[in-house]
Amino acid sequence: MDTIPALASARVGLEVPVETKFHAPNVRPEWVQRPALVQRLADANARLVLVDAPAGFGKTVAVAQWRASAIENRPFAWVSLDQGDNDPGRLWWHLVCALQRAIPEIGTEEILSALRQQVAEVTGIVLPILVNELAALQTPVVVVLDDYHVIQEPACHQQIEFLLDHLPPLVQLVLVTRADPPLSLGRLRAAAAMVEIRARDLRFTADQAATLVQAVADVQLSEPDLAVLVQRTEGWPAGVYLAALSLRGHPCPHTFVHQFTGENRFVLDFLAEEVLSRLSRKVRQFLARTSVLSRFCAPLCDAVTGTGNSVEILDILERENLFIVPLDDTRQWFRYHHLFAQVLRSQLARTEPDVVPALHRRASAWHHRHGSADEAISHAIAAGDLALATDLIANYWFAYADSGQVATVHEWLRSLGDDQIAASPVAAHCAAWAAALSGDRQSARRWLPVIDAGQHDGRLPDGMRSLRFSAALLRGVYGFEGLRGMRDSAATAAELEDDPASPWYALAKAAFGFSLYMSAEPKLAAGPLEEAARNKAALPLTQIVAMSTLALIEAETGVLARARELAQAARTLAQRDDLRRTPSASLARVAAGAVYAAEGRVSEARAELEQALLSRRRIADSSPWPTLKATLLLAQVLLGAGDQADAAVRVNEAKVILAALPDGAGAHWAQVAALERPPASPRQAAPLAEPLTEREVAVLRLLGSSLSLREIGQELFVSANTVKTHTQAIYRKLGVSARHDAVVRGNQRGIR
Repeated sequence: MDTIPALASARVGLEVPVETKFHAPNVRPEWVQRPALVQRLADANARLVLVDAPAGFGKTVAVAQWRASAIENRPFAWVSLDQGDNDPGRLWWHLVCALQRAIPEIGTEEILSALRQQVAEVTGIVLPILVNELAALQTPVVVVLDDYHVIQEPACHQQIEFLLDHLPPLVQLVLVTRADPPLSLGRLRAAAAMVEIRARDLRFTADQAATLVQAVADVQLSEPDLAVLVQRTEGWPAGVYLAALSLRGHPCPHTFVHQFTGENRFVLDFLAEEVLSRLSRKVRQFLARTSVLSRFCAPLCDAVTGTGNSVEILDILERENLFIVPLDDTRQWFRYHHLFAQVLRSQLARTEPDVVPALHRRASAWHHRHGSADEAISHAIAAGDLALATDLIANYWFAYADSGQVATVHEWLRSLGDDQIAASPVAAHCAAWAAALSGDRQSARRWLPVIDAGQHDGRLPDGMRSLRFSAALLRGVYGFEGLRGMRDSAATAAELEDDPASPWYALAKAAFGFSLYMSAEPKLAAGPLEEAARNKAALPLTQIVAMSTLALIEAETGVLARARELAQAARTLAQRDDLRRTPSASLARVAAGAVYAAEGRVSEARAELEQALLSRRRIADSSPWPTLKATLLLAQVLLGAGDQADAAVRVNEAKVILAALPDGAGAHWAQVAALERPPASPRQAAPLAEPLTEREVAVLRLLGSSLSLREIGQELFVSANTVKTHTQAIYRKLGVSARHDAVVRGNQRGIR
C-alpha cells in the first residue's frame, strides 16, 4: 500500500499564488527609450524569444518596454521567477496562473487540479492539457518567464522543451535569463524557431548613455566624456546607471568619468559607497540589514530591523530611486536591484558580520508566522540555525509533498546537507518519507536506521506519535523490505498509535489490514480495514485503501453486493480532482476490476485492471504490492477470456516483482504456479466428488452473466440468501473461492 493522508489544515504553497510574481515592471520616466530594440522584439516571428545576457544589461526592462509599447497589442502572461520555482509543480502552477490573468477565457481548472496531486505528472498529463487549451485560443499571447536562470531542475528544462516543441502558432514564449538554458538551442536556431537578443543587442550607445545620465543625474556630459564612460562600462546599462547615480551633485563630472572603471572588481563597492554616503546612517543601516531579504514589505522590514519606521524609509528609497523595485501595483512589496543587494550584503558582512544570523532568524520567524514556509526555511538555513530549519521542515514537509512540491522538500533537505540529516533523527524522518513518496527506495532505506536509533520527546512536528512509529509506519505502508517485514511493521505502528483522532491512526490500521490481506489472511485483515474505513479522522486516501481492500476481500468470498458497494465508494472518492492521480486511486480501480471479474464481466474487469497498471507505471518505484495484486488479477482474467499469450506476459511481470521482494510471498508464488499450470481439458476432467445439483448448475450458468445475486434470485424465483447458499456450495464443490473462478472451472467441465 502506498498512501499518505493529506492534512487539510496544512495545505500551503500552490493554493495561494503570490500576486507580485505576475506583474511586469511598470515603465519608469528615466528608462531610456529603445524603439529599434522594441520593434525587433515585436517583429520576432518565432516560437521562442531568448533574451540572454549577464546581470544588469536591462533584459527585463527591454521586455517590459516591448509589452507597454503602442506597436504591441497582444496580452502578456508574465511570471517573475525565483528560487522557489525550481520545482516542476510550482513552475507550472505559476505559469498557468499567469495565463489565467492574461487571458481569462482560457480553461485552467483541469490543469490546476492535475498540479495539486501528490506526484503531479507534468509531461504526461499537465502539458498536453495546457497545449490543447492554448491551441483552442483565438487570441495570441506572449508568455514571459523572467529570471529563467534560477531554474536548475532538469525536469523543468525538459518540460519547457516539450512545451516549445508543441507550442501553438498563436503563442510565443520569452525566456529572460543570464545564462544559456539547457535547451536544444542549436535545433531551434537551425529551424528559425528562435529569435535571440544578446548582450551585444542590449549595450547602450553613447546617445542612450547620455539620455540616462541626463535623466538620473541631471548632468550633460561632453562627447569625449560620454565616449570614455561608454568605453569603461562597455555599454553595460547597469554600469551607466550606477555611474549616473554617483554623478548626482558631483563637483567634477569629467574627473569622475575618467576615474571610473567597469573592469575593476571593486567598482560596485566604490559606487555603492558614493551613493550610500549621501544617505543618513539610519537609512544606510536599514539598507544593509534588509539586504538579506529577497523581497520585503514594511512589516517584514520592521521585524527584521527591530524598528517601526520602515514605511517612511521605503518611501525615501522609492522616491530617490535607490535600486528598489516595486513588485505589485499597490507598492506594498519590493525588492532591491540584484546587484545593489549584493553590494549591500557585502557591506553588511564587512561591517556587522555578527548580526547577520539574527537578521535571518527574525526573517524566518516572520515568514513562519505569516505562512510563508519556503522563505521561513530558507532564512533559517541562511542563519545557520539547522535545528530551527529542521523543525520547520518537519512542520511543512507533508503539506508541500501533498501539493505536488516534493522537489521543494528535497531542496530543503539538500540545503541541510547529509551530515545534518544523519545527525538529526527528525530530519532523517522527513528525508525518508520524502524519498519513499518519490519512489526512492535506496534513500528511504538509508535514513531508516537513523530514525531507528534516534530519540525525540513527544509527538513529531507533523503529528506522528514518535520516531519508532514513523519508521514502523513507513515500512508498513510501502513494504519495500518484503511482505513479512511490511506486516510486522504495520502491526507495530497500529499498536503504537492509540489515538483514533489522529489521521496517522487510521493509516496505521489500513496499512496493517492491507498487509494481512496480501499475506493471504483476509479474515484477519477485515477488522483493521473496517476500523480504518469507519474512522472519522481517516482522510480520503486512507479510506480509499481501506475500502478498496475490503472490496477485494468480499469479491473473493462471493459477497458481491457488499464488494460492489465498497468498490463504488472507493471509486467515488478516488475520482475527486485532488485524488484522481494518486497511487491510492489506482487501488480503487483494482477493486473495481476484481468485482467485475467476480461478476463474470470480463471485458470491464480487463479494462479496469489494465488502467490500474497503467497508472502504477507512472509511479514504478512506489509500493510494489498493489501492482502485484493488479497484475495477478489481470492474468487470471486474461486466462478466463482465453488470452493465454497476454496472460503469460502478465504472469512474467508478477514473477519479476516477486523476485525482487520474495520475503513472505509464498502465497503469491503459489498463485503464479497455478496460473502457469495448463488448463485441464473438459474431457479429461475428473468427475466431481460431489456433483452439482440441477439448481446449482442453473445458478452457475447465471454467475457467468452480469446479474447480481439478488437479480439471479429473481430470475430463478428464489431469495438472494438462497442464491448465496447455492453459490457457496458451488465454490466448495468446484474448489474455488471467487465467482470468476467458478465460471472458468464450470466452462472447463462443460457446464455452460
